[in-house]
Amino acid sequence: MARLNPSDAVRLLFAGMTAELETDDGVRIPMQATGMKGAKVWATAPRLAVASGMTVRGRIIVPDEVQPWLVRFTVEDASFHTNELARVRLRAMGVGPDQSRRRAQRVPAGGVAWLIAVSCRDVVDGDRVEGTIIDLSESGVAFATRRVLRTNDRLIFNGRFFAEHVEAEVRVTSLRDGESGRMIAGCVFLDINAAQLARVRRLIAAAEAPPERPAGIDIAPLREAVGEVDGTGWRGLFRRS
Repeated sequence: MARLNPSDAVRLLFAGMTAELETDDGVRIPMQATGMKGAKVWATAPRLAVASGMTVRGRIIVPDEVQPWLVRFTVEDASFHTNELARVRLRAMGVGPDQSRRRAQRVPAGGVAWLIAVSCRDVVDGDRVEGTIIDLSESGVAFATRRVLRTNDRLIFNGRFFAEHVEAEVRVTSLRDGESGRMIAGCVFLDINAAQLARVRRLIAAAEAPPERPAGIDIAPLREAVGEVDGTGWRGLFRRS
């Protein structure tokens, strides 16, 4: 993808109208957009977490790109909205490749997936989402499904890769159209334990390994067994008949 401009970055980051931004100290702030125009965003956020003049950043993961993008915002205004929320106006000030967090390379991986909704916009909590696995990396997974998902939806992922089963909590970070009316959801692992991560690494190593070439078959012993070498075997019998 060509370099993103601030307006493109705002549109992609808030495609689902929600985004989790981060302060320079690593504090994550959920934002619920109420409007967008160019590089500006109007949103609500936890009242005690934001203040006018502060800077925050968001990460955009683009399908098929190894490195995410980083967009920096300035909070131009933060005012009282409710006891819990503030109304904020943000402006995207700059966009560039995120040098701090390079994504792991994804490899094609076939398998079936079923996910349990934890916090989704259009799927009831606890509902099951069926899918087909597209690719896999140490940082996440992509799968195709007919269910309607949104960016920032959270689910418990279960994937069956032949004899291996992988389970982890995931968050949807990107969506794109797939074949036959399906949607391809790119997800990042939020919570994956060491044993599950080891399984993922084994699957990636297997997918990246070159296919084994079949060993050559030595038919000399077979020829000797049927007597083909000295002409007295079954071929010799036919020749003599």
